[in-house]
Amino acid sequence: MGDTRIAHHTKAASRPSAVLAALLATVGAYGLMQTLVIPAMSVLAERLHADTATAGWLVTAFLLGGAVLTPVLSLLGDKYGHRRLLLLVMLVFLASTLAAAASPTIGFLIAMRAVQGASMASLPLALALVREAMPRERMASSFGLTAAMLGGGAGVGLVVGALIIQHTSWRWMFGAEAVFIAVATLMVLLWVPESPERHSKRIDVPGALLLAGGLVALLLAITEGTKWGWLSAGVLSLFAVAAVVFAVLGVVSSRRSDPILDLRHVTHLPMLVTNLAALLVGMVPFFFYVLVPQLLQLPSGLPPALRPVASYGAGLTIVQSGLLMLPGSLLVVVGGRTAHWLRGRLGPRAPLFACMTLMTSGAVLTALLHSSPAQVSLWFSLVGLGAGYGYAALADLVAALVPRREIAAGNGLNTVIRTVGSAVGSQLAVGFLQSFTVHGTHVPAEKAFTVGFWVAAVLGVLGILLVGALRIRPHHPAPAPEAVVVARDQVAAHPH
Repeated sequence: MGDTRIAHHTKAASRPSAVLAALLATVGAYGLMQTLVIPAMSVLAERLHADTATAGWLVTAFLLGGAVLTPVLSLLGDKYGHRRLLLLVMLVFLASTLAAAASPTIGFLIAMRAVQGASMASLPLALALVREAMPRERMASSFGLTAAMLGGGAGVGLVVGALIIQHTSWRWMFGAEAVFIAVATLMVLLWVPESPERHSKRIDVPGALLLAGGLVALLLAITEGTKWGWLSAGVLSLFAVAAVVFAVLGVVSSRRSDPILDLRHVTHLPMLVTNLAALLVGMVPFFFYVLVPQLLQLPSGLPPALRPVASYGAGLTIVQSGLLMLPGSLLVVVGGRTAHWLRGRLGPRAPLFACMTLMTSGAVLTALLHSSPAQVSLWFSLVGLGAGYGYAALADLVAALVPRREIAAGNGLNTVIRTVGSAVGSQLAVGFLQSFTVHGTHVPAEKAFTVGFWVAAVLGVLGILLVGALRIRPHHPAPAPEAVVVARDQVAAHPH
């Protein structure tokens, strides 16, 4: 049976383009689902008889489900095989998406969005399979392209969601996505080999529960901060609960030989810098995902009496604004595809430096010059290209820093941290839109946009400083206690 598995792996590895296409499809399906519902939020609230706050849970539930499930699914992939877990993830993704298409109530749809969050694990599992199945000469470019599909899919999702909601039923958003998921799952089943290496770590159930509880409390505090008030008792209590739970998790993890949260992935300085960079790579683009469509669409949709106060907007439709953001979204893929070229000529830190520099430049230029849609589209393209470099750089750095047998777990933690960054960035942007309004109206003032873009620029500068502090130094895990005993006995038996 082992020979059969090895033969299957060798046969599949001989067609790397097919393997890569399947993995790109799975990550692209997840990327689409991240943003597909965003243009339809108001329509979904109206059709399912819910208020805006309740409809907002369609985004929150997806983030929570992904953040909670991804670390566990990534660890299970390292243990039982990355292809096997990727297929399981895609089947759960498909079933929950079909159920979402048939949702009778907003509550049921929110529940299905939480289950869909399992698809977040497709990225770390796909990256692990890239490392195992791709030939060495194609590995760097495949890493970058696979990671960049996350941003590319998210950008395309904004356009596709807008087109569907404008021309047909909202249920087709999930119906069309389900077809894509089914095709991607079939591609994995036919073309992707199983992991030739697995590890025997036990599943850290207490750690998994603590990690899930801490992430739920943290993301709830972040996503509800603008609604409840950042200094409200509820939000402060959630932040306090998250801090306590993570502290307990750290203590529990330090006492286990097989923790779900390997503290070396947090405390090892190069990994710490890489994970902080992931937080920023998640934050900055989401300022643009929230602010740019609003800027391009104002004063469209406002009552005639209020339109003169929003003269800084372009008055575009949802579809038009999505199309203007499409070039930047496609450049995410270009950045991911070419990051290895930059690394090969300027060193391993170059793609991450390019990421932070381009995103900072795009944010500064958008804050200063946003009077025409063409300008905004051009500056967003800089952000998209930078994000592509960033996604590729993070995947490459994790692969260089963690042991091969922990590649999915390392990328899983990095993906969760980037997701937390995305939640923070989007909520800060929403907070600016709500805090800076034209006097006596609910219309966002121009200051809401400029402040948001300047904050994104400051975060980009912090990222540049982080890159300067980064040193590529893999951590070498200590051998398990039983391995030490075996090695000692071997030395005793064969002293020479």
